[in-house]
Amino acid sequence: MKPNIVTELPGPRAKQILEKNAEVRYPKKRDVQYVVAKGKGMFQEDPDGNTYLDFAAGIAVLSTGSCHPRW
Repeated sequence: MKPNIVTELPGPRAKQILEKNAEVRYPKKRDVQYVVAKGKGMFQEDPDGNTYLDFAAGIAVLSTGSCHPRW
């Protein structure tokens, strides 16, 4: 896996999810229009197949990244 952008951002599937989310969440503007479908190690993938480096790994999952095999 490596960073790879294959659609416009946010992609069509991510846009659908963000629109649905806007219907039910607290009315606050999101600064980042980003949806995570899966993650592995230091990478995250959105529902459209775009792959990103996870620069926020230290915030919610400490420094182990996503889906660490030991944890």
